[in-house]
Amino acid sequence: MSLELSRLPEELRAAFAALRSPRDLASLLEVEYSQLVYHVYKVPPEEKYCCFHIRKRSGGVRLISAPKTSLKIIQRKLNQVLQAVYHLKGCVHGFVRGRSIVTNAGAHTRRRYLLNIDLADFFPSINFGRVRGMFMRPPYSLPPSVSTVLAPNCPRERRHLPSWQT
Repeated sequence: MSLELSRLPEELRAAFAALRSPRDLASLLEVEYSQLVYHVYKVPPEEKYCCFHIRKRSGGVRLISAPKTSLKIIQRKLNQVLQAVYHLKGCVHGFVRGRSIVTNAGAHTRRRYLLNIDLADFFPSINFGRVRGMFMRPPYSLPPSVSTVLAPNCPRERRHLPSWQT
């Protein structure tokens, strides 16, 4: 299974807009339909992710849930498609190529006040239903059958988003 999709961003956008079935999704992600179904529905949740802790600078630990190889490849391909489809707002800096905490801070220099918050348990608050619903609404507007196959690729154990994806 290749790590990168062979299509150009324009081709990915067109193919994404034309998605009507899970088989179309497998074709878009350049994986066999049987492989996609296997990794989404057949692999037990505990075998999809490798979980470990890392220390926070501020003390304490953070749980990291890293997808295992095959799921990781599918997620990378899906990421490639979504990056071609979704247009980010200028204020977004997290997990965006070419942007960082430094570029984010630049917009706030010389401001009198700055509020910095860290939402506790943000990732676990995003569940399967929310991810599926997001794919069914604009800007994605995917059919329910495609959204149902896509959604388990995002939440860990069909319950919530993993704490981190590498």
